[in-house]
Amino acid sequence: MTKVIFRAALVALGLVAAAPAIAADIPLSVAVNAGVVSDYKFRGISQSNNDPAVQGGVEAALAPNDWLSIYAGLWASSVDFNNGTDAEVDAYGGFRGTFDKLGLDLGFIRYIYTGQGGTSAENYTEFKAAASYDFGFVLPSAGIYYSPDFYNNSGRAVYYTAGVAVPIPVTDLSPVIKANIGKQTIDKPANFGITKDDYIDYNIGLFATYWGFTAGVQFVDTNLSKTECGGLKTCDSAAVFSLNYAYTF
Repeated sequence: MTKVIFRAALVALGLVAAAPAIAADIPLSVAVNAGVVSDYKFRGISQSNNDPAVQGGVEAALAPNDWLSIYAGLWASSVDFNNGTDAEVDAYGGFRGTFDKLGLDLGFIRYIYTGQGGTSAENYTEFKAAASYDFGFVLPSAGIYYSPDFYNNSGRAVYYTAGVAVPIPVTDLSPVIKANIGKQTIDKPANFGITKDDYIDYNIGLFATYWGFTAGVQFVDTNLSKTECGGLKTCDSAAVFSLNYAYTF
């Protein structure tokens, strides 16, 4: 994991160093982030064996006009699958469009897992389409993610998600309540590690931001029992604490 973070840092430094020269001719922005979570929950299932995880990433975005943004980035997290896999690296990209208060996002994510126990079967690609609308007092969103061959050769998979963010205008900490619900379908659930071909995950949390730092706490759960989760506790409900720092150049 140290090597992954070091490589990501080198990429971030290279992009940041180049940004001023490039920005003189084209509207380029570079955002970096780093943080820690008490448990890395992905769609309700722990990717860190219910333990803390270190995470970080870098993203570059090009805005050729005032409504379109073309973006690409890398994001990494420590993981623990009890098989020697110790890191997840996501390479992603796509297009974001803003039309007044409507936001659209079309893109892809390539999930890559590294470590002595990792195999190429763990790697997979998803394509996404998402939308949001900013009413000011509330920001609803929805999206769909499609993979032709999901994690560990588990076949075609689709994830449907809907969420809402509600800002609380009471302090300088910009508190926001966020809630989300999703449904994951998988053609070959046994390869994924569960006994059902679909499951529901949901979460609700409170986040506050100050000086670029965002702290949050979420309640995360699924409708999978321990038996349906391969006899593991990784699908159990949990309170997840997070602290993240983000900066845009």
